[in-house]
Amino acid sequence: MARGEPPVNPPGFLATQDLKERGWTPALIRRFLGEHDRTRPNGLRMGRRRLPPVKLYEEARVLEVERDDTFLAAQARAADARERAEQTRAARALARQELLERAAAEYVPVIHPEPLRKGSVRKAREPYQGALDARLEALRREIPKLTAREETTLAGLLRTQLDRALHVAYPWYPSPDAPAASAGPGAARASDWREWDWD
Repeated sequence: MARGEPPVNPPGFLATQDLKERGWTPALIRRFLGEHDRTRPNGLRMGRRRLPPVKLYEEARVLEVERDDTFLAAQARAADARERAEQTRAARALARQELLERAAAEYVPVIHPEPLRKGSVRKAREPYQGALDARLEALRREIPKLTAREETTLAGLLRTQLDRALHVAYPWYPSPDAPAASAGPGAARASDWREWDWD
């Protein structure tokens, strides 16, 4: 093997990852194959540390097991269990997303319009940023086991609520629900920058 090239399996052997791609699970490997037949170096590193050697199994032994009815039945049960687990995870993720959306929908900022120049997006938002942050902090305490990713999603949903309210108060304020700008009627012109307060 040339220096720098990733290690490859020797002919006639399958690595654990190969078995996984064939529908094996760790439990099936332990039950039907038991101890691995040999190992090869692992080409991956975690920082400066090289990961443990890759376990290899004789392909002929694997193929023999895969023809066994007992193994096929166990593999089918494992696939069913995996599918149920995926469905459960998907349903849980959907429920959490709906929870975040309901929580954000309860935040309805009351905007007090001020005489701002067209395009003063930051100035329009500034007076309400503190209340948005406070609402996010309150929801951090109210929603159990809020992950960092969910917190980012929730912050985005709250920001959308604020942007919607600001768009109602200031028609020039960008609407979060508007489609991407196009070159059609009403689109910004090259000369518009003179009228906008880019702060």
